[in-house]
Amino acid sequence: MALTERQYFALRRLHSLSGVFPIGVFLAEHFFTNSFALHGAESYNAKVEFLTSLPYLYLIEGLGIFLPILFHLVVGVIIFREARFNNRSLNYRQNAMFALQRISGVVLIFFIAYHLAATRFGAYFGYDTSDLFALMSDKLQNPFVVAFYVIGVCSASYHLGNGLWGFAIHWGLLTGRRAQQRWSWAALALAVALAVTGLNSLLAFRPLGLEPILLFDKSASHVHAVAPAAEAGLPEMQDAHGHGAEGGEHR
Repeated sequence: MALTERQYFALRRLHSLSGVFPIGVFLAEHFFTNSFALHGAESYNAKVEFLTSLPYLYLIEGLGIFLPILFHLVVGVIIFREARFNNRSLNYRQNAMFALQRISGVVLIFFIAYHLAATRFGAYFGYDTSDLFALMSDKLQNPFVVAFYVIGVCSASYHLGNGLWGFAIHWGLLTGRRAQQRWSWAALALAVALAVTGLNSLLAFRPLGLEPILLFDKSASHVHAVAPAAEAGLPEMQDAHGHGAEGGEHR
């Protein structure tokens, strides 16, 4: 049964809304939580344990994550089948964004399925999920898995960033052409920021021996502050009570 124009328009609006909330919010939270891997296995596994021990976890996951993703996927397939990649009413950049949004959506179907099977439901497939940091580190020593995750993270980041632009259009938040153009660049910048965050989180698992970018490392800054004095043979700085830098009594 074909949808009427009114029904199709309503689905498009609900589709864009579900992509922002709750799916987009969850993606941002997921990337943020994964960033704790930058502090090592203990910190990352502690966050995973906290999330998986939440009360009403299955209800939260079912209604807040899996059901919206399923809705977004089904409606997205309907929209994909109606898509016209050579729409002459759009300029080249808009047409490319239009195509990439749908291509990234297809990629995400396979990426999300694999990621869930390997992590959230990994125990059912024979994986040891008691130490998720070690599991991810082991998986990311395979160059094909690394490439797949890089493509998946970039696809998710672009899909959300560009989806925010579509959300503003479908819900009538931006009506002027200039405002729409500015928001499209802002949404693209957000997509790049998400991709950088997600990819840096992947580097925390040392894929293929690569190292992450640490913008701030408290332990390293302390070592660097003490090391020059030690190398020069100078005594540690004391406070007013005669204590050294480590807080012990100076003798």
